[in-house]
Amino acid sequence: MVQLTKGSIRQILDGQNVTDPILQIMQMKNIQNNMDGMTRYKVTLFDGEMQHTFGILATQKNHLVEDNSLRINSIIRLEEYAANVLSKDPPKVVVILLNFEIIGNADEDLDSKPVPKENIEPKVNALAKKAPSMDSKSFFNKKDEEKPKSTAGTAVGPAGTFNGHKIFGISSLNPYQNKWSIKARVTNKSAIRTYSNARGEGKLFNFELLDATGEIRCSGFNEQVDKFYDMLQIDNVYYISKAQLKTANKQYSRLANDYEMTMTGETMIEPCNDQVENLPTIQLNIVPLSDLGDKSANDMVDVIGIVKSVGEVSTIVTKATNKELTKREITLVDDSNASINCTLWGKQAEDFDGTDNPVVLLKSAKLGDYNGRTLSVGGMTVFQVNPDIPEAHKLRGWFDQGGNEACVRELSNQTGMGGGSGGAMMTQSNWKTLDKMKTENLGMQDKPDYFSMKGTVLYSKKDNSMYMACPGEGCNKKVIDQNDGTYRCEKCAKTYQDFKWRMILNINLADYSDSCWATCFQDTAELILGIKADDLGELKNTNNPKYDEYFSECVFKEFNFKLRAKMETYNDDRRVKVNVAGCDPIEYVSSGRRLLQAIKKYAATA
Repeated sequence: MVQLTKGSIRQILDGQNVTDPILQIMQMKNIQNNMDGMTRYKVTLFDGEMQHTFGILATQKNHLVEDNSLRINSIIRLEEYAANVLSKDPPKVVVILLNFEIIGNADEDLDSKPVPKENIEPKVNALAKKAPSMDSKSFFNKKDEEKPKSTAGTAVGPAGTFNGHKIFGISSLNPYQNKWSIKARVTNKSAIRTYSNARGEGKLFNFELLDATGEIRCSGFNEQVDKFYDMLQIDNVYYISKAQLKTANKQYSRLANDYEMTMTGETMIEPCNDQVENLPTIQLNIVPLSDLGDKSANDMVDVIGIVKSVGEVSTIVTKATNKELTKREITLVDDSNASINCTLWGKQAEDFDGTDNPVVLLKSAKLGDYNGRTLSVGGMTVFQVNPDIPEAHKLRGWFDQGGNEACVRELSNQTGMGGGSGGAMMTQSNWKTLDKMKTENLGMQDKPDYFSMKGTVLYSKKDNSMYMACPGEGCNKKVIDQNDGTYRCEKCAKTYQDFKWRMILNINLADYSDSCWATCFQDTAELILGIKADDLGELKNTNNPKYDEYFSECVFKEFNFKLRAKMETYNDDRRVKVNVAGCDPIEYVSSGRRLLQAIKKYAATA
């Protein structure tokens, strides 16, 4: 049998660092942890002289027991372990088996197996029966001056240690360890968030760490936010020790790790200035924007794009919490000739500067399907502006060399973004002529179809184009004139002394191929008629002849229209209804460039 490393258990219990001891598994017992519900295995270790009855198998090694690779009498080479003091009176030390190699079994003939020691001991089991009971007193009687000292001015000690503790791989960490350190790369960092509970108000942030063995999520609160937030930068490498380990809350962590860290007042973090070639970098799986239409809603995707346009900062109130949130919409384009809307939140939305069309990298952005395809930057989305990676440089070259004028396919139904008086952001994308609406069956599916067209107003209906609306904020319902100088809103259940004018204008649009009726709402109707609704309502109330003129003067005006086509049923009659989602006056320079590109594309295929 294999020569066991005699005396190694005594050395481990004395706090010495023993390199790759050869030990035998004498007993094994399944135990259940009531705190986290996880199964663990308690083992008895034997080194040829001494037994230690309190060994614990790291949970990531459970599968070795379950598939019978590790069993009673197995002989292992212990490559990584942690000796943790559970109590001093009576003395109790747990040895956690973090990483090891199974090199055989005491009942087998191992002469043909490669082992680190040449000598073979004939009767390991017999020795085990004579092994004395464990005596851990020497472990607790160690003098403080014998403990390893950190180097002056820094906690980085000899190679393989930090803050006096051995550097472990992330995958080997577990809550039973109390003397460990890691060297890992920050792959993600959230914004600082605030919270309020029974103990008061506070702030926190999260970040994710990566080394060659795995990933782990770490949280910091209050003092740790002030101490470490600015220090920790994405893609930099750090030494970390003395953080608390606990079972991961999978509701908030997407990482494949059973545990997560929480920083405490004793946590130490220092930048690593050593060579880190052995540490993996942030892994990207960049998806071209044009392929996002094939992904499922709520998928987490990595994308990179040029900021084509930036919307204004706005606020919304959530229904669930009734809290006010700040948001900003930006539009990204890439060299797959597609564009998509992306939502930024909170301080990130307030601080974002889209000047000079920066390149933006998003890792783990959430894909939505509201108003077409959209992206949202969540708390753990990596968001980098002008990253120094080949994909970013390639995209910048494409944009500067003509990509900024390319015709792109819109994946998002871009409304409410600003950029035109009609409230829609008009981009050179998805242009069609009106005859395509019929030949391509636009609007015939479950979801509406959006497209752009250059059209001329042939007629505008004056009848029923205006109504008296509720003046309450956010309410545009029609009010009832009570003929006593007051107006009643049934939705708000309130009576007002005034009202506001709202417009619903029906117009007939045409291009060279066809014509159609379309409905315009407040902003687009005001742009087409060239007058505000309140001013037009005043003309109507005073029977001013100028009122009729506005409806006739808009005829033959040209605009770039953004149209929404959707099948609707009215009186059992199904038909495609067209609404004007936005419109802009024609910019003839960009319009001419678009036509030239279309001509070149046609000539190349002719």
